[in-house]
Amino acid sequence: MKIAVDINGVLFSVIDKFVEFFNEKHGTLYTKKDVTQWEFYHDWNSSEREFFELFYKAYENILDIPFIDDDASDYMKRLNSTHEVHILSALDTQYTPHVVEKLIFHGIEEGTQYRELIIIKEKPWDLKLTHDFDLYVDDNPHLVEPIKQMNERFLLLYDQPWNQDSICEKNVIRVHNWKEVFDTIIAL
Repeated sequence: MKIAVDINGVLFSVIDKFVEFFNEKHGTLYTKKDVTQWEFYHDWNSSEREFFELFYKAYENILDIPFIDDDASDYMKRLNSTHEVHILSALDTQYTPHVVEKLIFHGIEEGTQYRELIIIKEKPWDLKLTHDFDLYVDDNPHLVEPIKQMNERFLLLYDQPWNQDSICEKNVIRVHNWKEVFDTIIAL
């Protein structure tokens, strides 16, 4: 099975640093739990441009970004030994070296935990589906409905505040940690 693993919201919690920067700039008291939809910045009287500026500001100090699950490295290694695991993320390519540094810092290395790091444009939000993978581990709610129409593909929707309205059924399965990711893939 060919597996695509996202970075933001699945491996790194960039939103934590984003919220910190946003609060500093605007004098607000938002938390990650207040990010209840994908384009939440509209509700916060912000713009997409500001969102990306603060999002990438977090990447400039990537080692300060919280890692979501310390078990991810082990589970990715085990999956990559029997499947083909890739990291597929929507980012500005100038941050690729930062991403690699953070992955290595957490024991996620090319050749052991994954085969290839693929960086694509941020938009359209469902651009990842143009890449040929059997299974996606992602937090993006914009992937849910298109995946449901692709019976041969699966989405493991990594549970986050911004994807709570997504209905997981058929080939879309909600997961809460990397043990669930691993167990679900092994069971398929």
